[in-house]
Amino acid sequence: MTSASAGLHVVRDGEVATLVINRPEQRNAISYAMWERIPSMLREINDDPAVRVVLIRGEGEKAFSAGADIKDFEQTRSTPERAQTYRAAVESACDALCALNKPTIASIRGYCIGGGFELALCADLRIADDTAQLGLPAAKRGLAVGHSIVGLLFHVAGAGNASYLLLSGRLVDAGEALRMGLLNTVHPAADFNAAVRQLADEMATLSPVSHRTHKRVIHDLIDYGGAAQVPPEKLAAVELTEASEDFHEGVRSFLEKRPPRFTGC
Repeated sequence: MTSASAGLHVVRDGEVATLVINRPEQRNAISYAMWERIPSMLREINDDPAVRVVLIRGEGEKAFSAGADIKDFEQTRSTPERAQTYRAAVESACDALCALNKPTIASIRGYCIGGGFELALCADLRIADDTAQLGLPAAKRGLAVGHSIVGLLFHVAGAGNASYLLLSGRLVDAGEALRMGLLNTVHPAADFNAAVRQLADEMATLSPVSHRTHKRVIHDLIDYGGAAQVPPEKLAAVELTEASEDFHEGVRSFLEKRPPRFTGC
């Protein structure tokens, strides 16, 4: 099943839904209208109980996304007020991806730059082929990346690597990005699609209750800076998983020596 908006479409295939940035002629550059549309498309995916895992990718083999569409900028970012509105749209799209309670994978081929990189950074996992190039060359355009994205970059790659990317404006290849912690795995281009799909399918067999809880735990640790600072009521969320049907199904399936059939309840 497929649903579409200008420059974006969603493909549902079994328990995996894929948000596709669909402007291959522009290296999947993201227009202002697309930034505005992404949150509602992601919420629709999140509300679909049949979806267990969410992928995000660019159409074609040349780019995940080359970033925000610079052709928009004269109209959408030419004054401080417009720039603020534009940045709010980008942050809303990124926040919407971070907020999904399902596991998310950014599937990266070719260029993953600027706003495209910001979006990929908000996925739980980033899987790339060996053609990937990643970077935040904002300083080449007189732009600046906001605190929330830089904070997330610090968490993922460390302050030194974040400083390198932001202050050099350079792109890094897939091997260097893997070393920095920006990527989880890198695969040869010929095997890439199969590797991503295999990972998504494996994740889709796991407990949605566990996935939701683990995502909350990770976000709490990022937001509060450590387990000691997390409020007690949030810490208690982990214990609630053992009251779930998924927990009981996990135990039963082990004892009965069969694959579990998790419902997410």
